[in-house]
Amino acid sequence: MSDTPVSLSRNSLATMSCVTRSSDFRRLQHDWRQLHGSLNHTTPFNSWEWLFSWWQAYGEGKELRICEWRSGGALVGIAPLCLVHESVGIGPKYKVIRFIGDGSHDSDYLDFIILPEFFSVAISQFTQWLQENTEWDAIVFREMREVSALPNALRKIAYELDLLLRFEFGRAFIVPLPSSFNEFLQARQPRFRTKIRSSFRKFGHSGDVVFEDDFCNRDLRRRLYSLFTLHQKRWHHANLPGVFGERAKRLFYMHFVPRFARNGWLRLYSLRGKDGYLAHQLCFGSDGTTYLLQEGFDIVDAAASYGQFLRAAVMRYLIEKGERYYDFLSGYSKHKLDWGGQENKTIHCILSHKRRGRFYFRIPIWRDRLGSLLRRCLPESLYEMLRRFFPG
Repeated sequence: MSDTPVSLSRNSLATMSCVTRSSDFRRLQHDWRQLHGSLNHTTPFNSWEWLFSWWQAYGEGKELRICEWRSGGALVGIAPLCLVHESVGIGPKYKVIRFIGDGSHDSDYLDFIILPEFFSVAISQFTQWLQENTEWDAIVFREMREVSALPNALRKIAYELDLLLRFEFGRAFIVPLPSSFNEFLQARQPRFRTKIRSSFRKFGHSGDVVFEDDFCNRDLRRRLYSLFTLHQKRWHHANLPGVFGERAKRLFYMHFVPRFARNGWLRLYSLRGKDGYLAHQLCFGSDGTTYLLQEGFDIVDAAASYGQFLRAAVMRYLIEKGERYYDFLSGYSKHKLDWGGQENKTIHCILSHKRRGRFYFRIPIWRDRLGSLLRRCLPESLYEMLRRFFPG
């Protein structure tokens, strides 16, 4: 763990250092857990368990730059960052500071985790660290929640350091859960409501299909591999690769799932038939919210709609347990609206040096504008052909 040379005023209440070695990242586990548990705006995505697991799976080729703040020896703030070498399709590679967890399409609601009374001094020191640190060309912080204090802080940092700044926005969908499942169904569209009730009549009292809402640790690996298999079969059927074809993805899940189970965060819901599992939802929960991370279901009998029935069974189970929200996480699809998903924004912030990082900052904008122009001017077939030859 190397101390970053940051000049502190005499009345500063915290000192900042920068973690650059994986062994020191591992040793932060206990202090990180204490800090994470003491704040009410954190999610499992900010936890040591999630981010260290991600680093174990995806850290190759990246460099740790975890900023930590301590006061009286106690950890009072963490900025979980890494330095990534990346390009924008043409030209040289740029050195980009990103959140640990970003880039693999797994993590939502990323952020700094800092005790409120230390936030101001921590951001001031972070600004000075950025100013004195010449190794980076751009900063990309994605998937911040609207309630986060960090986007406004980044706006001030951009002003103070004379950086280029751009905000973009993503979409996340959350279902508020009412006090009864009947109330939940009444709020759905009539045709959709009929489908759900029909699936309960078909499977709800059948001994052939069993809803499982718990798991034992010795059975966890088998259930996880079943999820991988069902998910892959569904996407292969659609002539798509599926995310679990990647070794790193499977490794990430094998790391974080048992850690979440030990913390009591893991939620694994399944439908089991006579010959094996028919559907899974891998979720995790904290503070009254259940987050849906991944799912898989048997597609051999498409008319059975095992995935839809499992989601309905999970919704009913959560409502009966008094859960307040079911979070679909980021990305738009119509089925999220059918289930009552309400849209929330996520915030992405891109900053860069006006000289060193200007092309990294501007090329994506130019590329999007050119893409929009070509889409308006070219026949659809020619446009799609160009997209295949020049992806991104």
